[in-house]
Formats: sequence, structure tokens, C-alpha cells
Amino acid sequence: MAVQERDYMKGSAAAPGAAPKLLDRLNELGEKHATAIIAVSTGLIILTVLIFAKYFYDKAQVERAEQELASAESVDQLAGLKTKYGATPVAPRILFRLANRYYEDGKLDQARNEYKEFQQRFPQDRLSVFVVRALNSLERNARFDAEGKEARLKQSVLSPHPRQLSDLKDPRFQWGPVVEARPVVEIELAAGKVTAELYEDDASNAVAAFVKLADQKAFDGAKWELIGGDERVQAQAKTDADLALPLEDTKRPGDANALILPKKDAGVSGNTFQILLRAVPDLKDVTVFGTVTQGADALKAVKKDDVIKSVKVVSKRSHAYEPQPLKK
Repeated sequence: MAVQERDYMKGSAAAPGAAPKLLDRLNELGEKHATAIIAVSTGLIILTVLIFAKYFYDKAQVERAEQELASAESVDQLAGLKTKYGATPVAPRILFRLANRYYEDGKLDQARNEYKEFQQRFPQDRLSVFVVRALNSLERNARFDAEGKEARLKQSVLSPHPRQLSDLKDPRFQWGPVVEARPVVEIELAAGKVTAELYEDDASNAVAAFVKLADQKAFDGAKWELIGGDERVQAQAKTDADLALPLEDTKRPGDANALILPKKDAGVSGNTFQILLRAVPDLKDVTVFGTVTQGADALKAVKKDDVIKSVKVVSKRSHAYEPQPLKK
């Protein structure tokens, strides 16, 4: 049994010197091309290192470009960034900022060149839409300058120029004495004080009548009447004179808080005044001679027969106030 087992094992064992041919060939190939294999492996390692180095270098460069672009303001700074980072992903934004800066500084030719360069280099960039708009605006401004420049150069455009002062409608630039401020009156009520400004330039006769009566204290102690419900309040001077004035059409609307002289015969009443509590768009046949500037809330609290404590003239112009009555 032992002899048979040894014979069996002997018959199935590989013969000495009969190694697998594939391994022999691989060993032979490795020995023959060892130098080339090492060179290729080394090259692959170096290439991998270079790829990673390039990636991190580009990333760091983009970060530096972003930081410098955020702090760049002048044309020189932006032009330097364009040269330094012109090949980075930040280049479109740098070029766009540079073109805009030229445009803001009025250098239209340089701005146009930068915008066109942007369109050539970065036609698919998301800023292209804004570049088109800016370029169109630039061209319109350039045409306007080219067409209107000569005409504008022939004109004097300085408003305060001495030769033009007489043509200006603004009274601040007209020759002559300075126009005095409008008269101001103060109406004292139980609920508080009401300040009003009088339109002497528009309704000089009505203002003259009101100021004269106020100086005479003719309104002190007068009682309020309510006209049209909550539309307006009215007060009449304590005087025996029946003063009628000619109508002065001031072209001023019947806004809330307006002071008016109501209609009387062919003119308006000179010793009666009203204050509108709300706007009256269709106001007719009255003279609007002032407006409430402070204390409008005190007017809203007025009730029928409430007494006016006083009407004082706070300021007025340096001339006598004498109204001219309506001629009969």
C-alpha cells in the first residue's frame, strides 16, 4: 500500500525543470525591460504630482485674484489685474469692471475697446448681457456728444452768469431788491395755536384787510361758525364796517387748511374769513389768501360758538397794510 501511494504521488508531481512558461516569459520580460518599466512608472507619478500641483496653484491664483479685484478701484489697478490674471476664470469680471470704470470716467473710446474685447473673448459669459446694454448706452452717449456738442458750446449754460440773471424766472437770480418773506399770523384757540402763512404776492388786497383787522384785534373774541358741516369754519371780525373787496383770482386750489375770503355781492367779504377743514376741488368765487402751516389738529376740534382767543401778526412786510374796497 505504501509503495503504491509513493508511485501515485511520483506520477502526478511535475517534473524538475518544467516551470510554467508564462512566469518564465514574464520574468524574462521584466529583466529585459526593467529600465523602461521604472521610467514609465516614475513618469506617471511625476505627472500625477504635477496635475495636483497645477490644480492647487490655479485655485490659489483665483482666490488671490478675487481678493485683489474686491479692493481695486482705479483704472490703473484694474488694468494691472487684467494683465496679471487675464488667463484665470476671474478675467471676465476684471475686464467688465475695467470697461465700466473707463465709462464712468468719461473715457468712452477706452471703454468701447474693453467692452468689445470682452465680447470677443467671453461671448458665452453670464455678463455678456450687461456688456451689450452698457455698450448700447455708450454708443447713444457718444452720438449725443457728437451731434450736440457744437450747439452746446455756442450757448452759455451757467445759470448764475451775470448776463443771464435778468432772463431767469427764479426770483433769487433776478435783479432788484430781495423779496421779503410772506406775512405770518398766529390764531390762538382753546385747543391750541394755529400758525398760517399769507399769500401777499398773490392776494395783496385780501392780506392787507386781514392783517389790518388782526392788528386792530378785531378777531379777538369772535366766535366760530361751522359751514357745510365739516367742510370749513368761519369767523367774522367784531366791527361795524361792512367791508367788501374785489375778487382776487390767485389760481390756488381749495386745499385743506386754506384761508379764504368768502363771496359777498360782486366781490368777497373783507371782514370775514374761512378755513377749509378738507379739500374743496370745485371752490369758486373766493379769494385764497393763505394756508395753515402748523396746528391743523386744533382746527379739527373747533365747535360752533367756540371763541377765538386772539389773532396776532407774527411777521409782516415793511409797508402799511391798507385794503382797497370794492367800488360800487
